[in-house]
Amino acid sequence: MALKLRGELMGLGSIVRLETAEVSGLFVVVARGAFRPDTERDDVVPRYLVAPHPYGEAPDQETFPILADAIEEVVFEGYTNAADAAFLDDLLDQMQNGRRATKPARRFAGALTAIPETPDGVNNDATAEVARDPFIALRRLADQEDRRKRP
Repeated sequence: MALKLRGELMGLGSIVRLETAEVSGLFVVVARGAFRPDTERDDVVPRYLVAPHPYGEAPDQETFPILADAIEEVVFEGYTNAADAAFLDDLLDQMQNGRRATKPARRFAGALTAIPETPDGVNNDATAEVARDPFIALRRLADQEDRRKRP
């Protein structure tokens, strides 16, 4: 019998709120997979690697795995499409039938994109704010959510 995912697998970049004895706050999903808690049963649960918001994966911040039931609230759901469904189908197939041989990931020697400079003479406060922090809109949303939750 084929393995079945219990629940939905969120997209990468999803923002979740965790409230446990160990951690509290917003976290971003940086990787995902599935976990089979009981080998006698055919159901698996979503598993995520999360990093603290707004830092993401940074050398001075800890990333850690969680199961879907640890999520207190989904603040923002990341983008998904048909490729995500194919990823999940392949993941479940490998969990049931064993891993397949894969090629090592390609390593990039330099930047994949050039970051343009701000033209001289442009003094737009909004542009400057986004240049300093490209996630400013998401941070403001998170701050609003935090203020709304406080007593």
